[in-house]
Amino acid sequence: MKSNFRSISGAALMLVIIPIFAGLLACMPEYVPLGNPERARIDEAMSGMWYSDGESELFGHVVFLQPWDKRTWLVTNVMIGEADGAELDEYATEFDASTYEGFIDYFGHPNLDEDDLVFGALQYKGWLAKLGGETFLTWEIRGVVDQPDKLLEPWFWKDFRVTERAPDRIVLHLIDTSFPPLKEAPATKRDWEKVVRKYADDEALYEEDAIVLQRVKEDDIEFFVDLLNTALLGAML
Repeated sequence: MKSNFRSISGAALMLVIIPIFAGLLACMPEYVPLGNPERARIDEAMSGMWYSDGESELFGHVVFLQPWDKRTWLVTNVMIGEADGAELDEYATEFDASTYEGFIDYFGHPNLDEDDLVFGALQYKGWLAKLGGETFLTWEIRGVVDQPDKLLEPWFWKDFRVTERAPDRIVLHLIDTSFPPLKEAPATKRDWEKVVRKYADDEALYEEDAIVLQRVKEDDIEFFVDLLNTALLGAML
């Protein structure tokens, strides 16, 4: 394991013990997990630190895919957003913080006030599954960082089709649970997998918007780790 990945892993493990965000489960729908983590095999090329654009009030996500064993990942999704009542300086309008380069420029600016930001995280168990000729990435929620002593029952899931896998880019499409054949099927693994196998190549099965993960560049790893450590340290004070 490279030394920089050890640092990333350490930062991810820090997230488990520091309370930083509340109410992140309120709008999460219920999913039926695809595949079997006991028979899965991770793709080592997908492991590491990834950046994803934000949406609504979020500036962006930092996603850690940390191998837990040869079959599964520990997935940590760190969300960075604007705090309620934030008074961002005029410089904020100079950057598009929803892009990789703009994100770095924005959070690397010396005038940034950390009190204007809010950080949160969810942790998942992640694994791959093959159904209907397509590859799927399933996330099983394990805990919320603002409740570090509570292990959540694993009834929240996210099932993604992996539509692109490249060394520096992963493209995911979330399964749309309003897809009629899924809504009509019993909410069991066997019945959902039967539907997914049948319609795996049907674009109507998936949410329209793609989730694009961009690998954090080697030269930027220290920046991202410092940003997260600064935020986590501030949460302890």
